[in-house]
Amino acid sequence: MLRGEGVRPEAARRFAGRAEREAPPTDGGRVRPVVLEAAVAFLLGYAAGSVPLGLLVAYLFAGIDIRRHGTGNVGAANVREHAGRAAAAVVALGVFLQGLLPPLAARLLGAQEGVVAAAALGPVVGYGWSPFLGFRGGRALGVATGAAAALSPGGLLVLLGTYALGALLRQIPPATLLAFVLYAAYAFLTGAPPAYRAAAALLLVLVAARRLEGVRREVRRGPPVRAVLELLVFQRRRPGR
Repeated sequence: MLRGEGVRPEAARRFAGRAEREAPPTDGGRVRPVVLEAAVAFLLGYAAGSVPLGLLVAYLFAGIDIRRHGTGNVGAANVREHAGRAAAAVVALGVFLQGLLPPLAARLLGAQEGVVAAAALGPVVGYGWSPFLGFRGGRALGVATGAAAALSPGGLLVLLGTYALGALLRQIPPATLLAFVLYAAYAFLTGAPPAYRAAAALLLVLVAARRLEGVRREVRRGPPVRAVLELLVFQRRRPGR
């Protein structure tokens, strides 16, 4: 090629194509797979959490539909009252594992933090809004504890310590809510990854949302602010008129 002569169009196209193939992938190319992985992790976690263990275990141990007894809740506390301590222990352990295993599996498989966080939130949503129970469910305390344990073993100690204090003071409902407030604070103060901090805050929101089930009915029975606070903090429901 003579000096000053322009590059031929064919050569320019070949050079541009080779440069494009050899260029390293940009961050934008990785965003879409991560979002897809997080969605899949959430859905798998949701499926795992949506299985109503309390309903199944109560039927196997006592031959009853736990929804027709006591509070109608499928959690371990109602199962203990109507199906026995052994059944309640099975439910409590099983529900904890429903929350623990999906995010723990994601971590062990080397998933990114956002994917692990999604895998932790899925079971809590599935347990609280199960399609097998008409998109209703339990209070999600046990499953949320399992999910929290997978995200932060140190945070689990905060939860358990607050639970124990609440049991000692005989103030379990406010203590369980406070436990997730402190868990979220622990995640932020200890410099947890952003995805884990967001998950900790959302766990608190989900636990609070489950406690507020039936809040419209309670608000109609008394002053709205007081009704919401009594239900959210103390789980007190006013008798119907």
